[in-house]
Amino acid sequence: MVCACGREKRGAAPGATGALPSSGPDPIVVRIPRDGGVGRAYRYPNLDSLIWRAQQKSPALDRLLAFDAENGVLAYLTRDGTGGWVDLRLGTVRSAIHARLTSITSADGWSIFGVNEKNAVVRLTPSGDWELPTRGTVRRLFPLADGTLVALVDRGAQSVLLRMRPPDEVVDDSLEVPHPDRAVPTPMGDRLYLGAKRELLSVRPQQFNGVEKVRADDDILAIAPTPSGDRVFIANKGGPRLEVLNRYTGDIEGSVTLPGLVTDLRMDPLGRFLLARPVSGDSAWVIAIANDELVGTVRSEWRSDLPAVAADGMVATVSGADVAFVDAAKGTVARRAPGGASDLWFFTLWNGLRPRARGLDEAVSFSLGDSAAPPRTDTAGRPATPATTGDVRDTAAAVVTEAPPPAPPAASRDRWTVSFAAVLSEERAREIADGITVEGQHPRVLRGETAGTVVFRVVFGPYSSKADAERMGRASKHNYWVYEGVP
Repeated sequence: MVCACGREKRGAAPGATGALPSSGPDPIVVRIPRDGGVGRAYRYPNLDSLIWRAQQKSPALDRLLAFDAENGVLAYLTRDGTGGWVDLRLGTVRSAIHARLTSITSADGWSIFGVNEKNAVVRLTPSGDWELPTRGTVRRLFPLADGTLVALVDRGAQSVLLRMRPPDEVVDDSLEVPHPDRAVPTPMGDRLYLGAKRELLSVRPQQFNGVEKVRADDDILAIAPTPSGDRVFIANKGGPRLEVLNRYTGDIEGSVTLPGLVTDLRMDPLGRFLLARPVSGDSAWVIAIANDELVGTVRSEWRSDLPAVAADGMVATVSGADVAFVDAAKGTVARRAPGGASDLWFFTLWNGLRPRARGLDEAVSFSLGDSAAPPRTDTAGRPATPATTGDVRDTAAAVVTEAPPPAPPAASRDRWTVSFAAVLSEERAREIADGITVEGQHPRVLRGETAGTVVFRVVFGPYSSKADAERMGRASKHNYWVYEGVP
């Protein structure tokens, strides 16, 4: 029995609410110079401990698009309108075709979509390109998690949504919609929200079976669905607040009061915070998703990469020439990266930069045994026996001592889980689970609690290897992530 003693009264550990997970994928920060240069990666929050460096220089970049965890490539957009990839496994930088594209986007880091000068939709991948001509002016492209691509095309006063699935060279379906000013898909890809004046339009990309409408207080300025898609935050001109749409009821069921009007919204990929950009000023308001309350204000220039919420809940901000990580609730700076403002920052969770197991780099040795030399025999042809008397050196030479076989490696205790969603509604979780089938199986719905809030997780597993978990995730044709541990 092991006992530990300490003071009877103990304060809460500082930063406990922002603690990093002890298992699962590593929180990785990729930094690439905005004006071009060698990319670097760090394991957050150790920003002074380099764990990866690119072998080639990147060009001057406009923004970083998305990351492909399976292949370890990070898609980017250059300032001259071309795309490319940084390979985090090989350290190489590869440019796509040099033709200038517009409406460039990527959802998975592997496929880069854009529109060329002929108004054709183009898909660029490291393994090949694809192109499909369209009629009308393509304004936005929305690649979804299941491989579907939706294009928003303007045709006169009306707009049309086109659904296609590369590399098929046909348009699967189309849907006419009012001319929208804003458009954003859910991370799961099961809804596409369009803001047309003061109407919020909701479309199911997989069915194209109509348009659902909700009326906001005034003209819509920004839209941000939560990662699970169960709620949608809407900023409009009607006043300094955000309206909150419940996607299950289709009604506005809440609001968040803010100091002023908002022109842009940025959702935390882990669903903890929402960043709101004021109409004027270099600052951002931080809203807690759990209780729809304003947590605090951080000062930062609003760029394509920053401000952003890090793995521990700190908000990475542009602070002069530096990047500061701010606890929004306390208004204090937890850490600072000197000169970091000259880089583009990308936050992700990935195990691909972990050190290799030592056994993978050890040469394989083979026991030669008796094949190294013919066996010793006596004059009658019988195997010779070592002498028990006489010169010790002769005895040692006659005895062949075979090393005992190495002990088998210990059985792996790794367990890997495939997660599709973590939502607040059990009904929504079961709806997601019913829509996913792999080899005749549906994922499980597990009830858990995070920071006092009950959540419902949609998972497969656990599996004994990451490869098995990744295989099930890919076979689902849905957005997923794999983490180490049991659900």
